[in-house]
Amino acid sequence: MSSQSQRVVVTYAAPLVFLSTDHWKQIHASLVSQLPLRNLHWKSSSRPTIRTIQELDIRFVPLETLREDQTASQIPQSVLEKPLLNIYVFICEDSESYKATTRKQIKDWHASVNQRKNQEWLLVHVVRPDQSVAQGRLFQMKTSVLDKVKADFNTDKKDRCVQLVWSAEKDNPAVWADLMTKIKEGVLSAFDAALTQREEEVRRSEGQRQMPGWNFCTFFILKESLASSLEGMNLCEDALQQYFELEATFFQVLREKNLSWFGPLITPSGSDDSAPLLSTTKKPYRDLILANTISVFDFRVYLLARQCALLSKLGDLEEICQKTVTFLTTMARTLRDVEDTLPPLFIESWQYSSALSVVDQCDEWARSIEMGKPALTAFNAAKGELVELARQQLDVLGIAAGHLPIRPPFSLSLPSNYNTAKESQVKDASQSLSNAELASALLNKEAFYELYVSVTNRAIELYANAGRRKFALKLHGSLAALDVHRDRLSSALQTYTSLPAHYSPHGWTSLEAFMLNRALDIHASAEKPRDREWIHILLHFLRAYVDDMGRDLLMNKEDSEAYVAHLVQALNDAARIDTNNRADTPSPDHTALSVMIATHDAQLAETRDGSLLRVVVHNKLPCDIAVDEVEVQLAGRENSRISFSERVSKLAPGRNELTLFCPSSAAGTYTLFSTRVSIARLHFEWKHMKTLKQIRAGNMPILVHIPKDLKALDVRLKQPPRIELGMSSKVMVILSTGRNDIATAQVKLTPPSGIQFKYEDAEVSGEDAPPIRSAADSVTFLDLKHGQTVVAIVPHSDASAYHFMRVAISVEYVTTSEPDITRTLNLSRVVATSLPVAINVEDFFRGTRSVTCLTDPLYRLFNIWQTIHALHPIVNIAPTRARAFDAPPVAERGGRGKGDELYGSEATITPAQPGRFLFQMDASRGQVRDPLKLQISYRMLREGEFPSRLFRLESECVTHDFTEVESLIELAVEEVVTETPTLERLRQDMVDKLVQALETDASWVELYGVTGELVVPGVAPGDDDLGTGLRRVLEILNKRRLPTSFGEWREIVIPVDVPQMHPISALLTVQTSFHWAPPEDTKVESYMMRYDIEDLTQDWLISGRKRGDFLAKDGETFSVPITLIALHHGELALPKVGVTALPLPGEHRMRSSVVPGCETHQVHGAEKVLVLPRGGRTTFVVNMGAANTSM
Repeated sequence: MSSQSQRVVVTYAAPLVFLSTDHWKQIHASLVSQLPLRNLHWKSSSRPTIRTIQELDIRFVPLETLREDQTASQIPQSVLEKPLLNIYVFICEDSESYKATTRKQIKDWHASVNQRKNQEWLLVHVVRPDQSVAQGRLFQMKTSVLDKVKADFNTDKKDRCVQLVWSAEKDNPAVWADLMTKIKEGVLSAFDAALTQREEEVRRSEGQRQMPGWNFCTFFILKESLASSLEGMNLCEDALQQYFELEATFFQVLREKNLSWFGPLITPSGSDDSAPLLSTTKKPYRDLILANTISVFDFRVYLLARQCALLSKLGDLEEICQKTVTFLTTMARTLRDVEDTLPPLFIESWQYSSALSVVDQCDEWARSIEMGKPALTAFNAAKGELVELARQQLDVLGIAAGHLPIRPPFSLSLPSNYNTAKESQVKDASQSLSNAELASALLNKEAFYELYVSVTNRAIELYANAGRRKFALKLHGSLAALDVHRDRLSSALQTYTSLPAHYSPHGWTSLEAFMLNRALDIHASAEKPRDREWIHILLHFLRAYVDDMGRDLLMNKEDSEAYVAHLVQALNDAARIDTNNRADTPSPDHTALSVMIATHDAQLAETRDGSLLRVVVHNKLPCDIAVDEVEVQLAGRENSRISFSERVSKLAPGRNELTLFCPSSAAGTYTLFSTRVSIARLHFEWKHMKTLKQIRAGNMPILVHIPKDLKALDVRLKQPPRIELGMSSKVMVILSTGRNDIATAQVKLTPPSGIQFKYEDAEVSGEDAPPIRSAADSVTFLDLKHGQTVVAIVPHSDASAYHFMRVAISVEYVTTSEPDITRTLNLSRVVATSLPVAINVEDFFRGTRSVTCLTDPLYRLFNIWQTIHALHPIVNIAPTRARAFDAPPVAERGGRGKGDELYGSEATITPAQPGRFLFQMDASRGQVRDPLKLQISYRMLREGEFPSRLFRLESECVTHDFTEVESLIELAVEEVVTETPTLERLRQDMVDKLVQALETDASWVELYGVTGELVVPGVAPGDDDLGTGLRRVLEILNKRRLPTSFGEWREIVIPVDVPQMHPISALLTVQTSFHWAPPEDTKVESYMMRYDIEDLTQDWLISGRKRGDFLAKDGETFSVPITLIALHHGELALPKVGVTALPLPGEHRMRSSVVPGCETHQVHGAEKVLVLPRGGRTTFVVNMGAANTSM
């Protein structure tokens, strides 16, 4: 059916005179411009819902052009072949004209159209705008004519008359609204009646299907007319449903094997193998159907083409492609049954050409359709399936022509009953096939390869646009196989090597293993060296192998285990080739091996420094793996790392239990950071650190606890026993060797930012000091014996910005028993940098305080208070005698000193009870140039408690500085060993046992801080000698003791300046002038005035008369001497002087005293005096804890 016949036909008629006028031409043109009809709503009695027709194209034809077609065709046609609506247009100005001529014309027209079945009619009365009658009369006239027309012709009470007011606004849609509505109603009414009649005919025919004489082809033409009618009304979904029902009826007939209405299965013509599949005009399909000679093949093609045409109007291009793929596949399988009667390779050529023609046709339809991203993605995927189907036919054609080998992946496209084509058949096919491109490719190998690559790349591009990576990658693999067949091994190897990276993220292990297996085979065929690239390929293959599906793809080996064992041995050999020049090859997160922690508590090595950790290594391969080392790395605080490792010769399949050793003795709780298995320089690595997001999700890190080894090497930090301000700050590094004889021990200290250690000035203190070697960044101890404790004093830069300094300690040491192992110990220690006391000095001068009176005494009061809470120092204080000075203590909290001998005073200070020390200093030998030094000896009542209280909760990795507690334990153990000499061999064991118990549980701290009793928790003495000694030590420690019963005395030396005065004699002169006095005061000869010198306590100490009254006369001068003593050096402004007049005696104004006006000008008010500092003086700014005092 032509597209013209599918349009709705509407006829028009009018008086001949009117049709020949320009007025009618204007009306006709305006009427056509209102088309197509829009938004028609059809409610059919045979359908449950209302159908909405968005647009409906109308074909207007004159009625007389259809009058000659009187004979109706016997072949069922669309109901749209005949007009659905007949329109008569007339102009009538008055009732007389209507009665005279117009009514008869309408009757004649009505008589001709009213006899036509399933057609509607409509009368249109046009009112011309150039009528000369009055407006009111005009409306009256129009109404009367229209009423007459309705009365004469609306006999069935259905209004078929409408009036069109023709005006200058003829293009306005509102002018045509009534007429368009009537046209829509007439078209839908006629269509519904015609379609209902046709549906009844179809039902009647279908009901006779089991009766003799029923013909499927006749039924098909009848029902197709129904589909064509619906299609013409743009009801494409309903039309498509008719073809679906026809297809279902055909399959029913096919199952009944009643094909007497059809010709043979297929009657191939010369161009059937290459003609466009969806073309309905390439053959006279309807004529063949009516003649009952159409083949099943042609009928199926025609039915598919009609369905796809309707789907294209609905915009469902994806469905077109999917239906085509299904049809081509199933029809080709049917044609295989009669393949012998077909030209050679006809089926492959037909599938290839049809698939590509559908893709081209769909692309043409898609140009007029706007598709969203999801629809476009699905469309590309469906087209990709069609192109891949065409590519599969090239596999068959290539194998038949000998261009491709009969092996995967090419052989996967062969039909199940495929027989190898003979050379003569290929030659015949090249001549019989109408697809010239395929015919040429069968004879020309290079042309075939070019076509094969082109079609494959086209499918890859479509799959890539659709996001179907797996399908695209599979086609890449076929191109690589083609390269192998063409001996392009480098290109094939590159493709096979790159593809697994795309398969792995999606879990496509079967494809991944196959590609890697092919890559290994090609690598071997190309005789390439087993280099780093080959190792990576093999590692990826083993990864895919252990994932179950990979084993099924070893197509070229019968015994997969033997094959894998051979590959593993080759991997081991390749990893050990030229290890000196080859870089490390990491293989992260490989699934063939895994390392797990067997126990979360490490064990001490006992006989040497270090700890042991049990692990389990799982080998998922079916063969032994020769390895060199298994390593586990743990992470601690502040990014510290420790490693457990063990040399291993091989790993058997399955579970392997190993014990790893770590030479570091750093105790604490660590998290599993990484694991590694090494084969020469090939490393299988796994990371186990958890992110914060993983921890919040419940994926907790793996913890490993390492106990403290009390017999291992240890390093502590302390303040030196003597601190002298003004000298370089120092820290004591105390190294205990424990069980080890140390050959070398290199100590590196990492202080906080801004502080540097001066290793070059490090010194070793004590008797039998071992030799040391200082470097720019470390200090190294040499030749240390077991059980030895070495103390080194290391200076450092100013650390006054910190109260406590956290120092990271790194020790690398080598023992004499294991010289091949360099042990590393990482510790974190806290050492106090501020002093426990703060000092303030007050000076008191007696006598004249003149610099010439050298025998006048100077009294100095030293106030000392505590800066760290919970520490109560016992202070013994005395000044160190300076040249030309005697400084005996005069009083300490009210006490008196004796003579001029140097005395020390001892007192205990607390936060509520500071110490006050008063000294009298006499300059008996002349003027002093050198400063005094104040020496404070002190010891702490609870030394060492503050680090534990402040830091014991931070981490078990930090060993607390229990200086006082350890001293107390050592004294108690010493007492027990003295009582029982046989326990001397267990001395260190008892100390270690008690210290370890205190570090594990801090419940003893509170009682010890109050009473001095040390109750060690968690110690259960046994019945052996060690238990006996521990019971006695615990009895001693449980006793209450005085704070002053023990403790280390320390010293603080502070330089103190000797205060000296440098007076400046000055003269204050006040000159008065009455020159600007008012006329009424000219007889006054004098006034009483007052001067006042400003007291600048920050800059000057003023001696003399600072305020006074004087009698001022005109032109006279008043003078007074004063003495200025500068309180500090620098440029100092002179004190300000204010002069005011006093009230006049006996004079009052407004009941108030009269005060003369006065203005003062200070001549030297802007001048400054430069005070130089005393030569040789040094100023120290000391930060001592909570109080900051500058001296």
